[in-house]
Amino acid sequence: MPPKVKIQRQKRTSLVMKLTPGGIVVYIPRWLKEDRPQVRASIEGGLKKLEAESIPPLPPEQTSPDELREMVEEWAAIIGVQPKRISIRIMHRKWGSCSSRENITLNKTLCHVARPLAEYVVCHELVHLRIFNHSKEFKAMMSAYMPDWKERERELKALRFV
Repeated sequence: MPPKVKIQRQKRTSLVMKLTPGGIVVYIPRWLKEDRPQVRASIEGGLKKLEAESIPPLPPEQTSPDELREMVEEWAAIIGVQPKRISIRIMHRKWGSCSSRENITLNKTLCHVARPLAEYVVCHELVHLRIFNHSKEFKAMMSAYMPDWKERERELKALRFV
């Protein structure tokens, strides 16, 4: 069965193909139409290169979206913060984000990783409600709340989901 190919428009100048669990995402410039010959040729060429690589299947869900929300509430109480909104959606390039408006967004793919790794992302984003950068103070606070956060971060980066 051919892999599922999803085309996504971005503010960019070139085409990029990314292997994701369960399929492939092709990022194209906003101005470029997806039915253009250069887009089709790029996808076909990329698929030929990827034939040797197997597309990793999405592992079974280990944590439900509701459990992720509960995890956010638990960690928010521990850290002493309260996000204004918690969103869970598919994100193609990151595990989570924290906005200056104190909204937390988590990648739905976190439901498919080991719970300690999802917990790391939750803690990381909530600490941003206290320190909105990755300074020494941020890292010290992460270490105070989750002493093994660096190891969890390494494990998460080793996954090819994002």
